[in-house]
Amino acid sequence: MSDRPISEEVIRVYVENPEEFPNPGNVEEKEPEHFSFSTVAVAYDLAGYNNSEQVLALDPLRKDASILAVDNAVVVCHSHQQVTDPANQISGVPYPQGAYLPAGSSLTVTGTGPAWVVATVSSASRVSVFINRRNA
Repeated sequence: MSDRPISEEVIRVYVENPEEFPNPGNVEEKEPEHFSFSTVAVAYDLAGYNNSEQVLALDPLRKDASILAVDNAVVVCHSHQQVTDPANQISGVPYPQGAYLPAGSSLTVTGTGPAWVVATVSSASRVSVFINRRNA
């Protein structure tokens, strides 16, 4: 680029027939059109239950989601590596690696990324998931 001011570098164009250009139309975000609901159960070191479950998959059409810890507290994690962190493998999870979600509370996220929940106690912990997504 030269040392001249930018105003000297700009080429001005006069359009005599703007009506002949195609109309690009309105660009709008599609509002969410589809809801899905599910519940998983996790438990620490209890036969028949997994210690963790993936509750949100990578979903480019998801607008937002809520995760509700129904019975007991859980830890919400953003990656499988965080789920398997040794700090999350202890009953009670005194130093959780992720977001600690107390029983009866919920977490709402906006975005398309995955999420997992990890049990904090040996009894079954139900976790309900509410997903708001766009149609393709």
